[in-house]
Amino acid sequence: MSDLTVERLFSDPPLTGTLPSNLQFSPDGERIAYLKIADDDRERTDLWQYRIAGGAHSLWLNAKALLESETTATAAESAAEKAARERSRSFNRGITAFRFSPDGSQVLLPVGGAGHLLDTASGAVSRFTPSNTRQTDFRFSSKGSYLTYVRAGNLYRYCLQTEEEHRLTDDGSDLVSNGMAEFIAQEEMHRFTGYWWSPDERYLAFTRVDESLVAQTYRYEIDAAGIQVIPQRYPYAGAANADVRLLLLDCHSGEIHELNYKAREDDYLARVDWLGDKLAVQRQDRGQKTLTLLRIDPTDATQQTLLSEHADTWVNLHDNFKPLGQERFLWTSERDGNSRLYLYNHGELRNLSDGARRINRVLHAGGDYAWALGWTQSPAEQHLFRISLAEGTLQQVSSDPGWHEATLSADGRWLLDRVTALDDPGRITLHALSDAPTQTVGNAAVSASGETKVIARETIDRNHPYFPYARQHVTPELGALSTEDGQALHYRLTRPSGPTPAGGSPAIVFVYGGPGVQRVKNEWPPLLLQLLSCHGFGVLELDNRGSANRDRDFETPIYGRLGEVEVRDQVVGATHLQSLDWVNGERIGVFGHSYGGYMTIMCMAKASEIFRAGVAVAPVTDWRLYDTHYTERYLSTPEDNPEGYESSGVFPYLDGLKGQLLLIHGMADDNVLYTHSTLLYGALQARRQPFEMMAYPGSKHALQERDVSIHRFNLLLDFFRRAL
Repeated sequence: MSDLTVERLFSDPPLTGTLPSNLQFSPDGERIAYLKIADDDRERTDLWQYRIAGGAHSLWLNAKALLESETTATAAESAAEKAARERSRSFNRGITAFRFSPDGSQVLLPVGGAGHLLDTASGAVSRFTPSNTRQTDFRFSSKGSYLTYVRAGNLYRYCLQTEEEHRLTDDGSDLVSNGMAEFIAQEEMHRFTGYWWSPDERYLAFTRVDESLVAQTYRYEIDAAGIQVIPQRYPYAGAANADVRLLLLDCHSGEIHELNYKAREDDYLARVDWLGDKLAVQRQDRGQKTLTLLRIDPTDATQQTLLSEHADTWVNLHDNFKPLGQERFLWTSERDGNSRLYLYNHGELRNLSDGARRINRVLHAGGDYAWALGWTQSPAEQHLFRISLAEGTLQQVSSDPGWHEATLSADGRWLLDRVTALDDPGRITLHALSDAPTQTVGNAAVSASGETKVIARETIDRNHPYFPYARQHVTPELGALSTEDGQALHYRLTRPSGPTPAGGSPAIVFVYGGPGVQRVKNEWPPLLLQLLSCHGFGVLELDNRGSANRDRDFETPIYGRLGEVEVRDQVVGATHLQSLDWVNGERIGVFGHSYGGYMTIMCMAKASEIFRAGVAVAPVTDWRLYDTHYTERYLSTPEDNPEGYESSGVFPYLDGLKGQLLLIHGMADDNVLYTHSTLLYGALQARRQPFEMMAYPGSKHALQERDVSIHRFNLLLDFFRRAL
């Protein structure tokens, strides 16, 4: 039996397992392609395939060989590309994304900023982008005639038949980009693309983003070699956003026209899709209280409002618009307080999901059914549902407890179900589907004659890298507490792995606490929990009010003022910790990153009688210094809600901060700017309050570099050992 160390947690081979990721069916349904972490490099992913007929896995393309070949010679990674990877939290190297062509004859492989094509028949790989260039957002056109991508702020089209590249825009610059999602869209709206092909390939809609309206500030990126002054267009709360225009290229005539989607100049372009031969555009107002779905005719730019969502607080965005023809589509809405699935049919909206508490994601729609993920009994589990479009009936077709993620083939014949649970590292099962009556088999619904295969399973046996630490593994437990208004606060609790010392064990509240995120799930636990457990700490995670995957009554109490109900709910969790016989109630700490860093400081300042020590990583300290779309969603603007901004920051409460505090921040953070921490340093110093700090030169918000991860988690363990 070995003790799990920080060094081992971030070394090779990875302890996190070998389950495939990014699984995609080929268009002909004969194979499944996926990415898999390399055994010799936890930061590299290779391309693998699974042949459905033979049931065999094989390495399809080794990314190491491709990275080392001469064909991948590229220019240095641009600042925009680095920022886009940070926004999408994509930190691996090698083959990190891929797409099948519509006919399945080729696979598109962006590697190191260069575009490659893999011939599925021969296995040959060829590069189609010029040497010493870098591109982003590679995609096939709708029918597979073209490839499109963005280079240096301009949109390009590559013709597969003629093997010729054409630049479609020519005004890309440091301030103007075409076909790229802007900072706000990527970071806060989770829209990562800026162009959309029509189904017939005649039209290409794309964004033109002009950042000149955004005030220029300067970020000091400090690394081991020195200091760089980086100009940055950061849209602070209440200030101007980038100007985002929606343009339309007619590929027949070559003409480009602007499509005016805005009702007000400061409206957001939230989503763009195609509904038959018309554009479906989701427009969100600056206050985010109204979301409008427009249908725009590309031939004459006329537009029609199909539906509108409104809330007194805010309207959440989603990706569940699924076209079913020219006049029909699926849509999720929280208009009655819960996220439900609706069918829009020639102007009428009909609820299809009365049996579910929440529909999270629509996976597939075709024929008589839609398939979706959501929950009915507990938000700690996610299950798969089959929904009749005609009858509006909903059937849960996954039965095994846990957290299910699923993928369906384009023709609806095959289903992949990936499930993990607190006591199950995970498995992926393949199911053959048909229109025959369904029955529940294993953990997904299949037809009576359908085939079910386990195509991947994570087993902690003696050949698994985690096996030496498995005897110390502690399976967390799930539970629920109550708020003062009777709502359920779900928690996940991990006990220390060793015997309880005299006086009880110290415990850490591992917090995020912010909106849009859920931490408490019935899934294989993060190994960070096991690291803390085997070093003698209990760990409590609790989803306070404001967290995601609940109804509006649970989400919206934070509106107008942050750091109030969230802290009260975390105190409920910490008080429960103190009541446990194995916990030393005088030795409770708190730790979090980003919003969790903010919550760490607020918990320590508002409840110093409970929280003896805390580690705050990349904390927001003043919401006036955070971005427009996120902050204004919950606080409106500083002009309209000055008291809310003042009371939501950490500074009014610092006199109450009594415990030991460690502050950690990346000095090149372009999301939660390092300024948040430097302001806090000054305020604490002015109060003569002692604290510890660690700054990481050159690191951005995620602090994902291996050396940085090893250093900061060793630092965290040392701090909590001393403080608790």
